[in-house]
Amino acid sequence: MRLALVLAFALIATPALARPPEVAQSLPNSEQVGQAQYRALSILLFSAETWAPGGDFSWNEPFALTLTYHRNARASTLINRSIREMNQRGAGSPEALAPLRAQLARCFPDVARNDRITGVSTGSDTARFYYNGAHRCDVRWPGFRRTFFGIWLAGRDGPAAEISAQLRGER
Repeated sequence: MRLALVLAFALIATPALARPPEVAQSLPNSEQVGQAQYRALSILLFSAETWAPGGDFSWNEPFALTLTYHRNARASTLINRSIREMNQRGAGSPEALAPLRAQLARCFPDVARNDRITGVSTGSDTARFYYNGAHRCDVRWPGFRRTFFGIWLAGRDGPAAEISAQLRGER
């Protein structure tokens, strides 16, 4: 009996299997594609989950990426890191990305432990962002799907490539 209670609690307490409400609303037929955890110097920063219709990831179809933070982070840190990563992926210089920075400033608040940001890639140039389930903003930028979501989903080498493969459901 005790084992059954422990197993029942473990199943209830497993958030990775629960589809966030904003994902269910935006992508009604979505299933989890993958999940991963991001660490720096063995400190857990955030957990990531990807969702797509039928559970099949494709760069050519809508999908969602949910990040659940395990540490506090300032909005400026999230935005600066995103712009730097996009610049490294060929999206343009920081100066050319300044209008995008203004869009992201409406999307990303300061985050605290257990806060959740979900980005839904609605098209190759568009995305909708949610903060703890509430719609926060819409973004339109050329090539946004690949250059922004690629930060997590197109790691180029080492641990980043492994995490990206997990999120795309390839591991």
